[in-house]
Amino acid sequence: MFRETVTHAGGDTEGTASEAHALMLLRRAARRGYAIEATAPGGALITWTCHQLGGVEHRSISLVPQMPVGTLTDAVTRDLGLIADLRPVEYVFNDHGRRIILAGLTEISAMMTATLRARQLVTEHRGTVRLTLTARLGLLAAAHRTTTTEPDSWSRPADAGMAALTAGLNRPGRRAGMINRTASAATCSCGRLRAFGGDRADARRLARAHRRDAAASFVEALPVSFTTAVTA
Repeated sequence: MFRETVTHAGGDTEGTASEAHALMLLRRAARRGYAIEATAPGGALITWTCHQLGGVEHRSISLVPQMPVGTLTDAVTRDLGLIADLRPVEYVFNDHGRRIILAGLTEISAMMTATLRARQLVTEHRGTVRLTLTARLGLLAAAHRTTTTEPDSWSRPADAGMAALTAGLNRPGRRAGMINRTASAATCSCGRLRAFGGDRADARRLARAHRRDAAASFVEALPVSFTTAVTA
């Protein structure tokens, strides 16, 4: 379940959204080209603009999970990956009578199984265990942690590996021989983003665009089996 906040011309409307409803909102947003961003707790933010006679209005839908995913350790991330990728995935009981998840031929320990269940990162539908939408969104956000660098501002050309020449000469305020470098780098933990903006605000826009592209691709790539399980 999610707490849903819709921001519109009349203000904010709050309510709750089931997993199926949240998935419908994400799919509709992707079809319409709205911006989607996954959030670290396992939610999402959908934003778009609406052109009215009085100008442009900004609208949004915020989905905040009632049970945040919490810290996604390497062990949790690995086991969630097994559940997402392997088939079949089901609950079985081990030799000690404790419930475990069997993903393909890989057993997930009873302790980890209990942890994933308690944190609502997995659910069961007709005998098949799958990740919840909250877990998938949390993993998406964790896989795309973006950063931007502080611009160098005033520095000497030699510090940037540039020939000194006459760059920055005759600058007042003890800046003689220095140049103003405002460029900022935007990178992502996924390794597929390394871009430079004219300034830090520009770099942040590049990072935001990357996260939104990743979220749109995520929604479009959700397997049919997941959609069927949610809406059944």
